Amino acid sequence: MRKNGNAALPGGRGLTSAKNRSRDDVRRNGSGGRAVPRTVPRGSVQVPQGSVFTTLGRTILDRLDRGVLLLDAQGRIVDANSHALQVIRNCNGIRIRAGRLAFTDPELDEQMQRAIAGCGSGQRSGRAVFASRVRCRGGDAYRVVVRPVPPDSNERKVAFFALIYAPNGLRGISVEVLRQVYGLTPAQSAVARSLFAGRSVEETANELDLSLNTVRTHLKQIFTKCEVNSQAELLHLLALGPHDL
Repeated sequence: MRKNGNAALPGGRGLTSAKNRSRDDVRRNGSGGRAVPRTVPRGSVQVPQGSVFTTLGRTILDRLDRGVLLLDAQGRIVDANSHALQVIRNCNGIRIRAGRLAFTDPELDEQMQRAIAGCGSGQRSGRAVFASRVRCRGGDAYRVVVRPVPPDSNERKVAFFALIYAPNGLRGISVEVLRQVYGLTPAQSAVARSLFAGRSVEETANELDLSLNTVRTHLKQIFTKCEVNSQAELLHLLALGPHDL
């Protein structure tokens, strides 16, 4: 069963009438024509969330640690999961303009629009048509990948899907995951969580009020249970796996 309706995305001017938007554009640009060079207008902040994903599909997608956006053939957003909306709300490098996914970097924005326009319905191979790194002020850079949907997709209004993720921004993992998925004890889980949060072994010892030898002993046991040989391998394993149940 599908739900219909729109969800407003905070972070911009708010929803305004078409007339007010036109007046704002004229004031900003000095005319009703092109925008000021090297800038991308903020534009509409309205996202038609709930128009494609089923209730079950949305529940599953909202458990992911990356944003998922569905786009039409012009790059307009058709639907989005909660993480995607959070990224757009908080990352100053990503915007919604005239209902479509956009970037504040005009060169990057133009690259994506050219890639989408050049990917005709008969030329979709399933490969990414656009991939880039988007900087956000005061935070980690997000990765954005846009792919065409399969040609036999039964959602005619969806032409592409975009994935937005920050592999260097994962800093939290639940104790339940560490205990149930990896079989760690509470003490081992505390050490693994601290290391995953970006602390060193020494900082972990201070944070947990443990000796360095105790932390190192826990770490060796964690390596054995997780079948890894180094701290780098452990963090990579935890980053790829689930972070919450």
